[in-house]
Amino acid sequence: MNRAGLLPRAAALLGLGALLFGCASREPQRDSSGLVKVVSRKPGNLFVHPSRSIDDYDDVWISEVGIAYAPKQPPMSEEDAKAVGKMVHDLASEKFPVVGQLAVPGPGPCTLTLGVHLVALEFPHAGAHNNGSGTIVLEFQDAQTGDPLVRYGQRRELGTRTASKKIGPDLERIEQTVESVLEDVGQRLRDVPVKQTGALAGRGCSGKIGAVRRQARTS
Repeated sequence: MNRAGLLPRAAALLGLGALLFGCASREPQRDSSGLVKVVSRKPGNLFVHPSRSIDDYDDVWISEVGIAYAPKQPPMSEEDAKAVGKMVHDLASEKFPVVGQLAVPGPGPCTLTLGVHLVALEFPHAGAHNNGSGTIVLEFQDAQTGDPLVRYGQRRELGTRTASKKIGPDLERIEQTVESVLEDVGQRLRDVPVKQTGALAGRGCSGKIGAVRRQARTS
């Protein structure tokens, strides 16, 4: 799992950020992978595959937690970056029922991979009047093909519940921000109807993710 350092896909994710927060259009909006935007007044931008469904899969592997910094932002120490990676991993397992109940240690034929990326991360500097900011991007992919199925992005100021005005990296603010965004994406995903198509029956997949999502929507 890549938990630290500048992501190899940072440039692509930064390009995604520009799309996620670009101009509105009357046409169905698609991202660079062909995923279709789910229109909502709720926070963040959610894109889903037009025909394939995450509900056909059976388990989830958190394959990547990565950090890409804003252009002038010095990176965190290796120790802090590893701490952020573990924190994000643990929060994703806690906040998403499908991750908490169906997590696996590696990919299989019925596995969704989940990547969580902190993009354009920027911390407050001396004299700044803000708390820093970053874009949180979550992406579900088919573990066998790498095809993206769901992508969510949200640009946020770093958490403000703490009264501290620490200059530079503040793990508490990052944790508050990631936790809040994960709650938002959980709400957005609950608005997407469960759709078990049986398309992966040939791989031996029964659609356990769909069953967990359906249970979560009724509880």
